[in-house]
Amino acid sequence: MGQSNYYQLNAWRRRWSWVVEVAKRGFDPRFLWYRANFVLRPKLDVVGRFPPHLDIELSDACNLRCVMCTQGIEDGVKGATTMDTGFAKRMIDQAARHGVRSIKLNWRGESALHRDLADVIRHAKSKGILEVQMNTNGIPFTTIRIREVILAGLDRVIISMDGATKETYERIRVRASFEKLRENVMLFRSIRDELGRVRPFIRIQMVRMKDNAHEVEQFIEMWKPIVDDIRISDVSNRGQGDHTVGDQVAVERACCPQPWQRMIVARDGRVLPCCSDWQMEWTIGDANKEDLGAIWRGKRMTKLRQLLRDRKLDEFAPCNHCFVKESYVWEKVTPDTLLQIQSGEKKVYQY
Repeated sequence: MGQSNYYQLNAWRRRWSWVVEVAKRGFDPRFLWYRANFVLRPKLDVVGRFPPHLDIELSDACNLRCVMCTQGIEDGVKGATTMDTGFAKRMIDQAARHGVRSIKLNWRGESALHRDLADVIRHAKSKGILEVQMNTNGIPFTTIRIREVILAGLDRVIISMDGATKETYERIRVRASFEKLRENVMLFRSIRDELGRVRPFIRIQMVRMKDNAHEVEQFIEMWKPIVDDIRISDVSNRGQGDHTVGDQVAVERACCPQPWQRMIVARDGRVLPCCSDWQMEWTIGDANKEDLGAIWRGKRMTKLRQLLRDRKLDEFAPCNHCFVKESYVWEKVTPDTLLQIQSGEKKVYQY
């Protein structure tokens, strides 16, 4: 199965961060097996009876309107709200019975808006989930809620902050406060240290685009002494306009790994095969009515995997407008590449 060759900034520092994290975990063989499973399943075309990772969308609402995100361009998800707490716990129970080791408590929205976030985290840890994690823009958190989620057992918090200065960050992350986010990141670190805990591991990440590319090094230096991991991603184009830096171009399609690695339960219970299907064009089941294991092995998911194996990604939605970088083959832009593009010799995908 062909794989993406996307170049990631800050890659060597991130590899070292991973080694440090594994050491701090105590070299837990269950965690290492889960991570190996996650990486190797798509490469070996192993489906298994259940994915190694499950995303549960606690909220499809968001408090921000970022310039590179559908939430910002379309002014939010229509009818957005939060997931019923009892339903979220039932999804966790199913996942635990099927042997899932990793759960992320978000998808399109901001899960810090869910009033029972700490309770859901606590429930997942009580069911033996090794890695309970969440992405967040960090703004809705208060000191009390940060303490609550740390005490509940959150294993990883991934905080998005697309700028090293107030001016750049607040221009990209509309409705956010630079000072508030800096304060909350520092609180995650200080409260974790005060409680004598190793977790949650704190990752801070920037989406690199034309608006902030000049601040990448400043961003890394600012957070290097504070957080456990720093990720710099090139902008993912969700159809919202040209924010890409453009020093890498997608020239072919690759077999996307996600339908071998994960499954998403949306806020209303619809189940999706990957994180890019924001408009829910390829639903594979309804968790209100069906067992998640049956959905994972069902006809819709099986058909999708075969289409990916056959490299028919350009022939159907959502893959024909996917923003997952792993579903493309990448090249660094060089003078030769530009000539090939201009002559039509090389096809370039809009990403």
